[in-house]
Amino acid sequence: MRWRLACLGALLLPELALDPFRGGLAATPRHPLGTDDLGRDALLRLAFAAARSLGFASTCALLALGLGLLLAWRGRRFLGLGSALRSLPPLLFLLPLAAALGGLAALPLGLLLGGLIAPHLEPALRARIDRFRHSPAWAAERTLGAPWPSLLRRWAPWGWRQAAGLFPSAWLSALWGEATLSTLGLGPGPGHDSLGRLLAEELPHLGSDPSPLGWAALGTVLLLAWTSVPRPAP
Repeated sequence: MRWRLACLGALLLPELALDPFRGGLAATPRHPLGTDDLGRDALLRLAFAAARSLGFASTCALLALGLGLLLAWRGRRFLGLGSALRSLPPLLFLLPLAAALGGLAALPLGLLLGGLIAPHLEPALRARIDRFRHSPAWAAERTLGAPWPSLLRRWAPWGWRQAAGLFPSAWLSALWGEATLSTLGLGPGPGHDSLGRLLAEELPHLGSDPSPLGWAALGTVLLLAWTSVPRPAP
């Protein structure tokens, strides 16, 4: 989880300088993956795009966990709405919406992804919180009349530990949501470089004129998928 949160800073990375006169260069020791059509070093662009995608997914996951905790704690009146949202995968809602709007920018896409992932996290979080609500520790706090700021300061770290176990699944959902929309041309525009945008540019050429950048981008996505699979405890 920590390495995913470390990627939040990547959202502030500057754009790479363009040099169209050096575009499309083959792989060399100076440029191990060559350069893209706009003259950017392909390896450096892949690193920047992957870091931005991870940072974006981490931001969405944090938002989803926060909303999920709020729903689990105070959302009983919205149980019907939560059940309805859980019946649809986030992408099934986002794809027609993005198509109707002609694409979604990074900020609205992040807010929508976080909001749509949260109901899927709520049942697991509710199960953990309800066990706490029926524990002697919580009963003692209520009996002693502890103020809410004190309760929040004391129990917020415990709540975060309960939510942290669900962070990887929320992160993976956000990552693939952004990548899918960008690959289909419905995600953030050129100002938000990402793995999805790289795949959108490179995948159509892999069969006819494959580039090292295209294969490297595809390999990076597959590696991220593999590292995100839960491992059995030893």
